[in-house]
Amino acid sequence: MRASTQGRRIVVVGAGVGGLAAAARLAHQGFDVQVFEKTQGPGGRCNRLQVDGFTWDLGPTIVLMPEVFEETFRAVGRRIEDYLTLLKCDPNYRVHFRDGSDVTFTSELCAMGRELERVEPGSYARYLAFLAQGRVQYRTSLDHLVGRNYAGLRDYLSPRVLARIFQVRAHRRMYGDVSRFFQDERLRAAMTFQTMYLGVSPYASPAVYGLLPFAELGVGIWFPKGGLYAIPQALERLAREEGVRFHYGAPVERILTDGGRTQGVRMEGGEVVEADAVLCNADLPYAYEKLLDPKATTLKRKEKLRYTSSGYMLYLGMKRRYPELLHHNVVFGRDYKGSFDDIFERFRVPEDPSFYVNAPTRTDTSLAPEGKDALYVLVPVPHQHPDLDWKVEGPRVRAKFFARMAELGFPSLESDIEVERVFTPDDWAGTFNLARGSAFGLSQNFTQIGPFRPSNQDARVKNLFFVGASTQPGTGLPTVLISARLVTERLMTWAHAQGVSLSPRTAAATPLEGVAA
Repeated sequence: MRASTQGRRIVVVGAGVGGLAAAARLAHQGFDVQVFEKTQGPGGRCNRLQVDGFTWDLGPTIVLMPEVFEETFRAVGRRIEDYLTLLKCDPNYRVHFRDGSDVTFTSELCAMGRELERVEPGSYARYLAFLAQGRVQYRTSLDHLVGRNYAGLRDYLSPRVLARIFQVRAHRRMYGDVSRFFQDERLRAAMTFQTMYLGVSPYASPAVYGLLPFAELGVGIWFPKGGLYAIPQALERLAREEGVRFHYGAPVERILTDGGRTQGVRMEGGEVVEADAVLCNADLPYAYEKLLDPKATTLKRKEKLRYTSSGYMLYLGMKRRYPELLHHNVVFGRDYKGSFDDIFERFRVPEDPSFYVNAPTRTDTSLAPEGKDALYVLVPVPHQHPDLDWKVEGPRVRAKFFARMAELGFPSLESDIEVERVFTPDDWAGTFNLARGSAFGLSQNFTQIGPFRPSNQDARVKNLFFVGASTQPGTGLPTVLISARLVTERLMTWAHAQGVSLSPRTAAATPLEGVAA
């Protein structure tokens, strides 16, 4: 081992958003970083599909909390504007209810007031109070709760942290807390479904996730030019500029451990890549089950862990455009609470499922051929379960979707399909190594947040670290970017304890051009 690299060599397993952001940060701090990814490109579940001129984002479709994205680039001396063009979506989205009514959500207060008063007279004043509470939840969470590493349970339960937990109402449940502000069941649903961005039920999630509707309505919904895949492309470019080396089509077979340390990784072909530390961006439960020796380290409370929902996906290339659809459209089924019980407790597809339709050409026309639409459909469904066969369930869900769209005034939608691709929980599991096909990783319920969530540093193998949705602090693109910052801080602390000398890189002085797309 050369003295100049001793303690500095980092192997990152996986090129998802968290792995990319962490790799760039670590290289900027002076580490020698290599990334190994089993697929042929960056992004993980934040990926894309391209067929015959149509482009679909595979997973995430919106950007919330743009300040978190800005901080990621600023941390390595860059400006996000030189890598990404973020376009604001306004109106935000339209919600369709089973009784035939709908509400168009917007960040423009007067227009939003008119929409709310039309559904529930007197609700606008309470909506302003709801936003005010959401702002406190948003700022307190980012500044004091989610955005820091905890030394342990005692640190998390200190009087100062506990005061903030109560301040953001993390001890309450989301649906019940929102119900204090709205009487109409339609508005209660419209202000709580956002927990599904995290793959959790609003009836089980902490009320602190009231920060999500505030993030949408108070800060705004954004969309990168070129689609969400522009984000991993931009992060990969950033990492390469910092000296990170990428290896695609390179599956890691094992993270090697001996004597309470990891020595690197063994590739599928048998090659061993040595490292002073390993940062795993593969989904954490999968990593402990498939990549690590159970004699060296184990995942605590493995049998009690709760997983998020999954998604049945349709990617539809249409022969024409549907101007009646906004960029973001939410359609609710009949039984709001029952549908969550079906997904999370009974592990079955709801009889009348809710779903989300994304029409990205409303914001970026380059994502489909001229005069056509690239529609993205997400139907929330349970993660993999022995009682669910997606060869059977998939066609049923598909038929229900088209029947409901016909009721909403789109009777020719199915016959207008030019290209169709399908993604089920089995595909989420097989393509991205997501345990149980849970599209969002581990759940963020009361027992799996803060220090109760699997740590970003292994308890027994101290030079093994984790980044991504299933480790601290949680799931969702902004949270995963925060995860990259937190694990970098953890790794820097470990490196300093080892006596490793690092020299942070100086950012390039020449402005960078263009948009990663």
